[in-house]
Amino acid sequence: MPKILILEDNAGRIAYFRRLYPKASIVETAQEAIDALRGFDWDYLSLDHDLGGENFVDSSRLDCGMEVVRWLVEHHQKGINITVHTANKRAADLMSSALESAGYTVTKYPFGGEYDPRG
Repeated sequence: MPKILILEDNAGRIAYFRRLYPKASIVETAQEAIDALRGFDWDYLSLDHDLGGENFVDSSRLDCGMEVVRWLVEHHQKGINITVHTANKRAADLMSSALESAGYTVTKYPFGGEYDPRG
């Protein structure tokens, strides 16, 4: 069974992910995601950018998905496949670019439609 970690704060999206991936671990903050990444080897990671009920936040903030990306770039996690599912296109581009530059396999999949964090 693949180990899936999802960063998402929207209740509707969380319910959607729980229906699709009932065994996935879902966290709602950047810090919770980083803590989970520190303590476990994951097969798949899916990242939202805008957290805390906000939209189109500045990617330099510490409380957004880009903070998880910065941590991943600094602490490379081997073998993890990453999906950036944020609907924030600008942030998705920044997140994907940084991750790809660090050697990660990344899929951009704005939330909506058929979703699979495994790419």
